[in-house]
Amino acid sequence: MPLASFKPMKRLSLITLSLGLALAVRAADVPEEDDVKSMTESSLLSFGRAVKKKDFSDFYEDIASVWQKQTSAEKLEEAFKGFLDKDIDIPSIVKELEPVFKPAASIGDDGVLVIKGYYPTKPSKVNFQLKYVEEEGDWKLVGIDVKIKE
Repeated sequence: MPLASFKPMKRLSLITLSLGLALAVRAADVPEEDDVKSMTESSLLSFGRAVKKKDFSDFYEDIASVWQKQTSAEKLEEAFKGFLDKDIDIPSIVKELEPVFKPAASIGDDGVLVIKGYYPTKPSKVNFQLKYVEEEGDWKLVGIDVKIKE
């Protein structure tokens, strides 16, 4: 995607996502904690519904356009096959428990917002790392890592 297609922004920097796609991003502030919690819940609920339905079409529609260009709903489904096989009920975890953010959300020099934390489930802990970029004034998901740890 040529950088010329982006509207002028405050500060431009270049970032490279996992598949080598470069994009322009502007410096942004870390969202307030309530917004971080809301973004986390929204992303994990969308992911959890995809796992439960064994269909990542709706989840795919929720992710950043830059990530959509790198993958497909079918590839996401394949990547998270372990969750599909175990039939893990993430929506009930997200709805019943408060996430613990550790460390605090931060934005790197590349403009990517990183939210790390866990849900204090027992006997296993649900850990997550979510990555977002700003698209058209909204934070959109560009990466998700969810692990269940004993």
